Amino acid sequence: MQLRFKTELTFEQYATGRGWEGATLPSCPFHPEGGCGFCRHGSYMRKVPGVAMVARCYCPRECVTVGLLPDFYASRLPGTLDALEEAVARVEDAKSVEQAAQEARPAEAQDAVTLATAVRWVRLRVQLVTATLAALLALCPGRFGSGAPTVGHFRAQLGTTRALVSLRGVAEAHLHALPMPLGLLGPPTRQSSGRLSQQSPGPDGPPAPG
Repeated sequence: MQLRFKTELTFEQYATGRGWEGATLPSCPFHPEGGCGFCRHGSYMRKVPGVAMVARCYCPRECVTVGLLPDFYASRLPGTLDALEEAVARVEDAKSVEQAAQEARPAEAQDAVTLATAVRWVRLRVQLVTATLAALLALCPGRFGSGAPTVGHFRAQLGTTRALVSLRGVAEAHLHALPMPLGLLGPPTRQSSGRLSQQSPGPDGPPAPG
C-alpha cells in the first residue's frame, strides 16, 4: 500500500536532507484508534533521478507495509512527476513525437538511446499521463473545466507548470482510484480468510523500456 507523503521539497532537497527520515504517519491507516503496534519499518530505494529512499511503516495486525511516497515522485515508474510532465509537454508542443523524443533523450546525452527507443519511451509516458488526466476529468466533472486530457489544459486550469505534483494534493481523495504514475497503490484486498493480502513492499517497479 502507498500513501501520500505531503511535502514541498524538491527531489534534490529531499535527497540531500534525507527527507525520508522525517516521513511518518500520525496513526495506522487501518486502525486509527491505535493498539495495533503500527511503527516505522525501514525504507526502500529509488534510483532515478538519483539514489534516495522512501520510508515505510508496518501494521503487525494486518501484516501490511505502507510506503510513504513523496509528492514529487512518480508512482510505479522511475523518476519524478516534474520530469514526466515535461516530457509529455514537449510532445504537445512539438511538431512530431520524433522531435519531442530527440529533445527529451538527445543523442549526445550520457544515457543516449536510439531514436526508436526514445520514441517508445516518450509514447509510453504520453499514454500514461493522458490516461491519468482523462480519469481525473471523469472523476471530477467540472473541477478542471471542459478540455482535453493534456498537460497544457491542466497547467492552465491549475495555474502552475507543476500540474502533476499539484494534482497529488488537489485530487488526494481519488489517488487510490487513479492509475500510475499519479495514483497510488491502494489497500490490499481481503482473502476469504479475512486477512489482507499484502502488496509488494518493494520499489515502485522496473524501469520502462529504454
